[in-house]
Amino acid sequence: MTLLANIIWFVLGGFFVGLLYLLGAIILFPLLPFLLPMIGYSFWPFGRRPVSKQAVNAYKQANGQEPDPDDFETAGGVVKFLANVVWLLTFGWMLAISHLLWGLMNLIACLPIITIPICLPNAMAHFKLAPVALTPFGVKIVPTALAEEIDLEHAKAKL
Repeated sequence: MTLLANIIWFVLGGFFVGLLYLLGAIILFPLLPFLLPMIGYSFWPFGRRPVSKQAVNAYKQANGQEPDPDDFETAGGVVKFLANVVWLLTFGWMLAISHLLWGLMNLIACLPIITIPICLPNAMAHFKLAPVALTPFGVKIVPTALAEEIDLEHAKAKL
């Protein structure tokens, strides 16, 4: 089902959304390797979900696994903060606003009841992409089932 949803997303504008992310990553070339997972997520958003890297590392430690440090994870907090600020000031705010507008347009397109199966998932995908568009560093894209396990583990830890 996620394959069908991803194909519909790609055909009905997801290709252009992904190209916008790719354009931003190419212009901010030093950040390109760290933005590649987000670019892939913007092309095919269904079946995956963004989760904070801290939550992923906590989940791995709770299950006895070693957290995998990526290159950007070993960078200092100042570097991550500056990368998020540069992204936010250049492309992040434009992409987040465009996701909100495209999501609202998809919700408006749901008014004729027949378009709800297509427009509603696309609107939810746009709303899911908006926070990631603002601050992509510190977020890991994982399969939805794993994201639910991480959320469950986080809820258990709070008890």
